[in-house]
Amino acid sequence: MAVPQYRIFFDTSVYIAALLSAEGAAGGLLRLVESGAVRMLVSEEVVIEVDRVLSGKFPKLIQDSRRLWRHLRPEIAPNPTAHQIKPFLLKLPKGDASILCSARLARVAAFVTWNTRDFMHPGVMTLVDFPIVVPAEGLKLFRKWIEPFINPY
Repeated sequence: MAVPQYRIFFDTSVYIAALLSAEGAAGGLLRLVESGAVRMLVSEEVVIEVDRVLSGKFPKLIQDSRRLWRHLRPEIAPNPTAHQIKPFLLKLPKGDASILCSARLARVAAFVTWNTRDFMHPGVMTLVDFPIVVPAEGLKLFRKWIEPFINPY
């Protein structure tokens, strides 16, 4: 039985954390992407936000980031329409609302973020049907998903 590829949405904070430290949980998730076990999804908003954050705080990493994007070849989630994003805007700032709505439209298995203040608010969790987790919890989820394929009995 083949192990399915899990589609995980990476928020800006997780991508930048992985870029800054390959040894952390965010880096572990990127290694799963590189191995083909996980399909990385992001939105155009995430790509733009990563560039903006790096330009302001870590300008020397911009070229490394662009090389990493090309290497990982993430799937780009659809941009939400004004109608689709409306319920998200009631609970989140505009940029975060767009990002989470894109993840929902892409029907991901999980959304990984370090932005626990906004994305893990109880009202936000009702907008989606997938777990919103920090990177270490994302790694635990992945282990749980593949367990039936490793120990089928």
